[in-house]
Amino acid sequence: MVQIDGSQLHVSIKLCDNNRLQEVLHLTGGQVEYKHTNGEISMVRVDIAGLGTRRVRIANLPPETPEEIIRTIMGRYGEVKEVQAETWVRFYR
Repeated sequence: MVQIDGSQLHVSIKLCDNNRLQEVLHLTGGQVEYKHTNGEISMVRVDIAGLGTRRVRIANLPPETPEEIIRTIMGRYGEVKEVQAETWVRFYR
């Protein structure tokens, strides 16, 4: 998978194999040369991009849903740091 973030000048490439990721980092030494179409050459950093902490909001969840259910389900995707109950207006999108 390739994701381009033009505003921050980032290109992310998702590798499914951790061994391949380590091989790419080792072979590049953490940077590669990129030749632009106009001939200009830029040095590009190659690094592991972590996602860090993310806030996830779940809309239209019944208020009586136990926090432990939310923790269990969301725990499949990473560590749950905190669960907060919020009330949104009805027409929130």
